[in-house]
Amino acid sequence: MVDGLIATHSDDAQVVDGHGAVLLPGLIDAHVHVETVQQLQAYGRWGVTSVLDMGSPDWAAALRGRAGLADLRGAGAVACAPRGRAVSKMGYPSSSVVHGPSDARRFVADRIADGVDHIKIVLEERLPFKPKPLDEATVSAIVAEAHAVGVLVCVHATSTRSFQAAIRAGADVLTHTPLTAALDETDALVMKHEGLAVVPTLVMMKKLVERFPAPVKPKRIAYANSSDTVGVLRRAGVKILAGTDANSDPTAPNTIEHGAALHDELQLLVDAGLTPAEALTSATATTAEVFGLSDRGRIRQGYRADLLLVDGDPTVDIAATREIRGVWIGGQEVR
Repeated sequence: MVDGLIATHSDDAQVVDGHGAVLLPGLIDAHVHVETVQQLQAYGRWGVTSVLDMGSPDWAAALRGRAGLADLRGAGAVACAPRGRAVSKMGYPSSSVVHGPSDARRFVADRIADGVDHIKIVLEERLPFKPKPLDEATVSAIVAEAHAVGVLVCVHATSTRSFQAAIRAGADVLTHTPLTAALDETDALVMKHEGLAVVPTLVMMKKLVERFPAPVKPKRIAYANSSDTVGVLRRAGVKILAGTDANSDPTAPNTIEHGAALHDELQLLVDAGLTPAEALTSATATTAEVFGLSDRGRIRQGYRADLLLVDGDPTVDIAATREIRGVWIGGQEVR
């Protein structure tokens, strides 16, 4: 963070008076679902200069690398079980289905051919009268195949049981947090030892409790379990990444606003026990480090000029990230 002037060394550089403001690295949303240019523009307006797509039935690879838009990295089609929600309800292609461990290599090869940046596995819960989810052996096989070609693996996990399965499978990043019970501290310490990171998506978990996508909400479901899990992860030293699960998909359990929701997520992370500085790092340097984005996440010579200028001091009051005075993506002013 820098307090003062923004400038470069070229003779025709623009000089921006930043007196009384704080300059931050552009924010990174570590869990989105993007389909359009307009959605990427919305991120830019809110100071979110990079987004990590965690699954799209129609992978928008053509939106990557466009000047003045949030930089997009993505997973493309997610891995799911036969008759899983992704293919039965959300329009994902048949190639998303993984028919056991022997099919893992094919799935990963298909995604690499699609030009993805990371792999996403949907680890659904085993529920009565519902399709059987991916088994642990299949998840482990997908992880092994992805790691063999140097690709990071993210796993959708929403219960302590699915967290444990993803940990045993060797996943790199877990998305979401349990709603029925807080994560055990022993599991969190294993995650720390194994180097796993978590994207809690508290803004989505909170909305799921408030607007449960079914006629009857199970009694054990409570937002406090997700919030408490963040505290457990922080105390164990697990890397926490800011992400929202932002989407405009009518088939999703809930929609979340693109761009603005990341500021809500930062506030919820602070409410769950992170310091404002830790929350900022979760949306900048830590996410960049975990996903190998070595040219962003900090303000440093030679890095991308992804910048957010805000009034107030967000290391004291995280709400200051909303007081936006200017945004630059790759050096181009977008707000």
